[in-house]
Amino acid sequence: MRVKLSNPALMRVLLAEFAFDANVVVSQIADDEVEVSFLGSLNASAQQMEIELRMLAWLSAHPDAVVVVRE
Repeated sequence: MRVKLSNPALMRVLLAEFAFDANVVVSQIADDEVEVSFLGSLNASAQQMEIELRMLAWLSAHPDAVVVVRE
């Protein structure tokens, strides 16, 4: 799943959000975009739901940000 931020200045904060979880692999692919993968047996739908739930929680703490999640 790819996550694109409206504000690249928030990228460090977003990366820190995933850093605590050893079951997540995050690769920065642009100044404003990362690719997120969950380790384990989650299918594509489950991975999408997981990233969307995490992004909703993250957005509640960063209401000035806009996030686009896509495959």
